[in-house]
Amino acid sequence: MRAELICIVENFASQKEIIKNLYECSEEFRTLCRDYFHCVRTLEKWEATMKTYTQRIEEFAELKRILEEKTLQYINKKTI
Repeated sequence: MRAELICIVENFASQKEIIKNLYECSEEFRTLCRDYFHCVRTLEKWEATMKTYTQRIEEFAELKRILEEKTLQYINKKTI
């Protein structure tokens, strides 16, 4: 079974036999399945990438906060 067909069947398991028949008989449906498969895979990659970026953003935001705090401490020491 092709990857795009497996992907569609996994998402619409209750319609497995209809999906398999449509996939065998309809080029338009095969194209729809390929498009769906590529969309799902691309979305998964973007979500993983965004998770990584979100973590980095949070880390840098915390670092920025710490550096601002240290900067203010340093400034306050020098003005006293």
